[in-house]
Amino acid sequence: MKSNGLMKLSDLVAGRERSLRVSRAMLCLWAAAMLSLGACASLPPLPPSKAQLSMETNSAELAQPLVSETEEEGTLLGGLLGGGIAFGAGGGNNRRVNMALPIGMFAGSVAGRYVAAKQAQFSKEVEVAEAITRDVRTKNAQAGRLISAMETVVAEHRTRLAEIRAAKAKGRDNAALLEQRVEVAARDLEKMKESASKAEEHLALFNDARGIVLEKSDSKDLSQKPVMKSMTVEILTLRNRIKSMHKLIGDLSNVS
Repeated sequence: MKSNGLMKLSDLVAGRERSLRVSRAMLCLWAAAMLSLGACASLPPLPPSKAQLSMETNSAELAQPLVSETEEEGTLLGGLLGGGIAFGAGGGNNRRVNMALPIGMFAGSVAGRYVAAKQAQFSKEVEVAEAITRDVRTKNAQAGRLISAMETVVAEHRTRLAEIRAAKAKGRDNAALLEQRVEVAARDLEKMKESASKAEEHLALFNDARGIVLEKSDSKDLSQKPVMKSMTVEILTLRNRIKSMHKLIGDLSNVS
């Protein structure tokens, strides 16, 4: 009986020792996990690539407004409400032609202020059309540079995320790096969406401005003149570049 009692006591002690070893092992695993999480939280920020910096610069350029909303606005609106947009026409006598705008149709619109600002600089409708065309061309150039940067940014995210995910599939513990890269891609995605939205605002402005110029033109054949045809081509180009932006936005959404 004593022998059996001693054996039971020995088994009990051994069981407790095993439990302690398991507990210590679990504690070590938990501590390692906490240290790993701490390391994840302290990952240094990823430095922006050259393409990301270029995208930031070109996004800022594209976002620049075409119409001032500060002290100029009151003057422009006053001119619109008082007499409408008046284009100069004709030869050397620089004859003024009053083209009164229906109050409420253009006077309060951004496009109305924009066309009025151009008319304040140029007295002839062709000159106003040329100035608008130059603005569209400038925005097209900015959009083109932005698209080039966006293409590189999307390619960079696609490559890096694929590498990290491939390493993870092979058992490498890189969850923190993957999460960090996904977050950076998400921020770039939002920047791209904002840029596309700004480009769409410009496109709407140019479309409306073109309509105002044509509707209130003293020249019935203005739409057939080279300057208006050039403006139309530039507007169509901007529309296509916005489509390219949205395609890249979709590509990055699928990658991240």
